[in-house]
Amino acid sequence: MIRGLLLDVHGVLYTHPRAIPGSVEAVRSLARAEFPHLFLTNSTLHPKSWILASLRDAGFEIEPDRLMTAAEAAGDYLDREGFRRVGWLCQPDLREDLPGVDAVLPGAPEADRVDAVLVGDLGDGFTYAVLNRAFRWLLDGAALVAIARNRYYRGPEDRLVLDCGPFVSLLEDAAGVSARVIGKPSHAFFEAGLDRLGCPAGEAAMIGDDLHGDVIPAMEMGIQGIQVRTGKFREHDLREPKQPDDRVENLAEAVTRLLGDDASG
Repeated sequence: MIRGLLLDVHGVLYTHPRAIPGSVEAVRSLARAEFPHLFLTNSTLHPKSWILASLRDAGFEIEPDRLMTAAEAAGDYLDREGFRRVGWLCQPDLREDLPGVDAVLPGAPEADRVDAVLVGDLGDGFTYAVLNRAFRWLLDGAALVAIARNRYYRGPEDRLVLDCGPFVSLLEDAAGVSARVIGKPSHAFFEAGLDRLGCPAGEAAMIGDDLHGDVIPAMEMGIQGIQVRTGKFREHDLREPKQPDDRVENLAEAVTRLLGDDASG
C-alpha cells in the first residue's frame, strides 16, 4: 500500500517551459485527494524561487513547502559541517538558496582559501580555468561537495545535455578525493523527503524519469520505484540489469493507477 509519494520535477512534471501532457491535472488530482506528496529536484541551474515560478507558468499550483531542492539541502549540510567559505562552482543566483555561505568565485585571488568546493550545474561556465582552480582548492585541503551528480538531462530542443556529474567525477579523479553528494541519488536526500512526508520507506513510492538517479536509489531504500517514459527515459533503460518496480507512460498514468476513481475528481 502506497501512502506517500516522492516525485521528480524536470522530466516528470515538465520539460521547461512546457508541461508534459496530463501532468498538470495529475498534480491537481493528488492535491484534491489530499494524498501526501513531495517534489524533489536536483536542478541547480536556477534557485527555488525561479523553479516555482516556472512551474506556475507551466500551469502547476505547487506551494513552496511541497518542493524540496538539493541546493537547500546543501546549505543545511554546509552549515552543519561549519563550512563557511565555499569555492563556488554554481550559477550566481543560486546563492539565494544558500544565504549562510560566503561564496568565493574561482576568479578570486590565489591566496584565498576555502573550506569546501561546491559544485552545481555551471553549464558553459565549466571552463578549464574554473576547473583548475577548484582542483587547486581541493589539493589545499578543501572538501568536495556536489549538490547533485546527474550525468545529463533533457534540455532545449528535446536534446540531452551534460549535467554536473561528469565534472564532479573529473575533480574526484584529478584531486584523489571523494565528493559528498547531497541530492539524488544520495540516500540522505530521500530520507529527508520521507521525514517531511511523515511516511516510512515501505509505504512510499518514487516517480522519476532517471533510472539511476531517481528510481534505483529509492528502491535500494525500500521505496517503490516507478519510472515514467518521459524526460530522459531512453529505450536503453529497458535493457539495464536493474529495473524499476513499475514503468508507466507518464505521471498521469501513475496517478490514475494510484488514486483510481479519485483521480478523475
